[in-house]
Amino acid sequence: MSASTDAADDRGLKRQLSRMNILQITINSIIGTGWLFSAMNAAAIAGPAALIAWFVAIAILVLIAFNHAELGAMFSVAGGSARFVHYSHGTLAGFGIGWMAWIYGAATAPIEVQGVLSYAEGYTHLNLFDVDGTLTPLGYVVAISLLAIFVVLNLFAIKALGRVHNAITWWKIGTIALVIVAILFARFQPSNFHSHGFAPYGFHGVLAAVAIGGIVFAYTGFEQAVQLGAETKNPGRNIPFALLGSLVVCSILYIGLQVAYIGALSPAKLAHGWEGTSVDVTTGPFAALATSLGLGLIAAIVYIDSVVSPSGNGIAYVTSTARVTYGMGRNGYIPELVTRVDKRGVPVIGVIISFVVGLLCLLPFPSWQSLLGFLTSATAMLWAGVPIALGSLRRSFPDAARPFRLRPAGLWAPLGFAAANLLVYWTGWETDWKVFVAIGIGYTVFFVNRAFQQAEDRPDLDFRSSWWVWVWILGTAAISYLGTFGQASHPSGLGYLSFPYWDTAVMVAFSLAVYYLAIATRLPAEKAQRYAPSDGELNLESREMGAASLG
Repeated sequence: MSASTDAADDRGLKRQLSRMNILQITINSIIGTGWLFSAMNAAAIAGPAALIAWFVAIAILVLIAFNHAELGAMFSVAGGSARFVHYSHGTLAGFGIGWMAWIYGAATAPIEVQGVLSYAEGYTHLNLFDVDGTLTPLGYVVAISLLAIFVVLNLFAIKALGRVHNAITWWKIGTIALVIVAILFARFQPSNFHSHGFAPYGFHGVLAAVAIGGIVFAYTGFEQAVQLGAETKNPGRNIPFALLGSLVVCSILYIGLQVAYIGALSPAKLAHGWEGTSVDVTTGPFAALATSLGLGLIAAIVYIDSVVSPSGNGIAYVTSTARVTYGMGRNGYIPELVTRVDKRGVPVIGVIISFVVGLLCLLPFPSWQSLLGFLTSATAMLWAGVPIALGSLRRSFPDAARPFRLRPAGLWAPLGFAAANLLVYWTGWETDWKVFVAIGIGYTVFFVNRAFQQAEDRPDLDFRSSWWVWVWILGTAAISYLGTFGQASHPSGLGYLSFPYWDTAVMVAFSLAVYYLAIATRLPAEKAQRYAPSDGELNLESREMGAASLG
């Protein structure tokens, strides 16, 4: 695949998203079902120290987001975060990261649909679920219809979709702000913040809340600003703005929700500890709190938002998954047919594939709650590829113009990679092994597709630049298996690496070793230049509606 072809085809996607459009879409991608449950789940796992867990997550995500900001501004391409490692390390490494992006995005829309239906079951009693939690025939009809609506909105073209995101985003922000204020004024018990101690489950509970309590899950989606890079005006300015601006806005809202939730709980509910504070998921913690406080109108608004927020998220992920599919096609991982766009600049085949995969995910699989850790771990592995690409391309192209320059990248990149790997470890072996199996399935798909390609269409495997991926995956699996993480009371590993010193030290040391191994085995600069969307030149001229340059 030539660089010039890649860049030219990306121009078929129209640059129509303004700074506020891309910020709103990113916020919309972040705020889904996570806000409805994360405060409750985090408090049940960490107690009042759930507040610390939010700040730990923010620190990690800022490390990772800054790496995304530099590369997203330089490579304003469709499905960007799924393609960066392809530019720096070639086909085998790039496919693994791209596959993680695709799995996460493709599974999120149907999971959000299930979130909508689970709430709807609580107040409509339409018999959408069987007793074992699977969808009834009526449930399938409603779920398929909702997914179809997501697809139709995407096919209306990105500009019309931007107006949908605009309305939904302001609704989400307004709803969460209203819930916070109403609950804080209705009841606030300062004693709750030291009930059973501020950190009854220790720092282990804090980190478990970050990974499996829904905190990081509540932030997933911030990278969507990068995925839509090919459709963003002035990407060198607007992509970093959307990445960091969305984290700031959502952090303020989420911390406010956590404070309101902890402060509003009845002291009697805490009599037996924080593990007993969870409520029925079809009731919802904030709807239940509002009802108990006599805030019937607020409860009704929360129930409405239980449809709006997941639906907005589902729409956004159909959008982004189509772009990741497009990007994988451009890299030669899957048939190039998926890269075709219509006259409005919409990758129609990618949108349709998102719909079909969504239908498959609606088969009798676990609900979104049981997949929360899986999605967190898979997304963390996607995020981990970005610092690797940043550090490698800084060395391959040291003098390239950069619209957004991360200083000092030599510190941010290895720390970002280590932070992402810690997130994988903190989800625990019981979850992680499923992610590693999913990676194995992905590579099986890759080689089957390769077997049916014409010899001249097969991309180079770039094994010399990709073998570090196997060291990374196998080593991370081994550390997870030997570790202690899972829920605080139910560790899922063998426990040979004790918390908090040995396991953390081993994972950080291993991450740094893999990072520098990956840097040392990066593609030669001339081959990286051919893979990158540079029209045969390292420095790009300003594109039709915005600046984009390589780094």
